Amino acid sequence: MAVTAKAGKYFYAWSKILPDGSFCLSDQALKEYFISPESNVILMSGRNTLKGFSVLCKELISNSPLASIFNNVPEVQNFSIPAGEAIAFKQRLFCWAYLDKDRYIQLPEETWQQFGVCPGDQLLSMRANHLGFDNLSEGPYIELAKQIRDMIVYE
Repeated sequence: MAVTAKAGKYFYAWSKILPDGSFCLSDQALKEYFISPESNVILMSGRNTLKGFSVLCKELISNSPLASIFNNVPEVQNFSIPAGEAIAFKQRLFCWAYLDKDRYIQLPEETWQQFGVCPGDQLLSMRANHLGFDNLSEGPYIELAKQIRDMIVYE
């Protein structure tokens, strides 16, 4: 069950990066952003955190302020580089991953480290903006989310 917390932030769930590098994305977040299992998703690091990533809805990028940035990393948007291979551009990292039927993505440990996280880390999934949702391991909302009971935890 997703929860609205103080400051109007919307938390979906906690999810842990498993030892094999797989990570379950929140069912509710995927539905809200019209992202279907058995499809490719785009991951992007944030400007305000070094530990985590955003999952973006590819179809919304072309009409957003991020369109000009993605024009400089077409290999991510076109999925023409290997899944999980990160590309840096303008102080952000970008990669894509396949979302399987069970809502898991899998990245190499090196890519997780580039996003500032590693297997065993638990990330908070929360609404970010109209383009996608965040999965973060640190920041001002982590302690707030830890106080909320009955949040879904994916392992």
